[in-house]
Amino acid sequence: MNEVNNTDQQTQATIQELREQNSKQFKRFYQKQKVLMSLGEEYTIKVVNGNYELISKMFKAKTFKKSEYNIEELRFIKDVRRHVIKSEVYLEPRFQEHQVFSEDVHYVKVSRVPVGQLFKNVCEVDIDQAYWETAYQLGVVDDKLYQRGSKGNISKKARLTALGSLARKTYNYKYQGDKLIETIIDREPLLENLWFTICKRVSDVMHEVISELGKDFIFYWVDGIYMVNTPENVQKAMGVFIKNGYNSKFKRINQIMFHEKGFVVNDYGDIKREFAYPHYAKKSGAKINYSRNFRAAKMANKIINDELDLSKETD
Repeated sequence: MNEVNNTDQQTQATIQELREQNSKQFKRFYQKQKVLMSLGEEYTIKVVNGNYELISKMFKAKTFKKSEYNIEELRFIKDVRRHVIKSEVYLEPRFQEHQVFSEDVHYVKVSRVPVGQLFKNVCEVDIDQAYWETAYQLGVVDDKLYQRGSKGNISKKARLTALGSLARKTYNYKYQGDKLIETIIDREPLLENLWFTICKRVSDVMHEVISELGKDFIFYWVDGIYMVNTPENVQKAMGVFIKNGYNSKFKRINQIMFHEKGFVVNDYGDIKREFAYPHYAKKSGAKINYSRNFRAAKMANKIINDELDLSKETD
């Protein structure tokens, strides 16, 4: 993908992002960039996984973000990616002939509910390790890797990061002095297709549950679906999940209140979770922007977008 933008705004976003970092490495990085800017030199800022690299004929610089994972988790994340590449599962016809893109995935769906509507007798049914189980069902990971990454052996965040790394993007910002000349985004479409295929399989199963629930459906968010709490509804949801090879868990919810900007899920006690209404693409109906304040949704979104896209930060 090749994008060109000559505005000073992106340049200032780059500088501001670096200025806001308190580490010495970012200060050194910015000092070198400042020299290149003043001389009108050509240089590239490469951004991947939240780390920056400055590339020029005069000098180079790098920043390294502190890892959120322990050594075992880092090995696991690398091993999952290494396994997928070595196995070449992404070259199989079932994936080659069915390309899935981000706009095809419905991470969330909300029932049409009047503002002010209050649901009291409600519950949530979650798929257990939804994305990891789906990756195993699709043959993206083998038996040994599946067991190693299952609940109790590795964190949920590490599992999601391992799979989401298949959709990793690298941003290359090419500058002439203080002008952003070109933005080149490097992707790996074949690996990316595996990630979005996994995501879409989960969302397809959620829509199957919606069909079973009818008017008792309230909303779903990634791998958890909320509904009017009756034994029949819970049985319907769990039945669909079992049919598709998933275990699930049940949770009672105190109430769900809809307001102008979104809705609030009130678990028993003082725990409240705020959700924003999703925005959908006109053509596909797929969700393209959603709140980042909810467990798996937050993690999955961060995996894909953790590489800072400077051209979007200024919108």
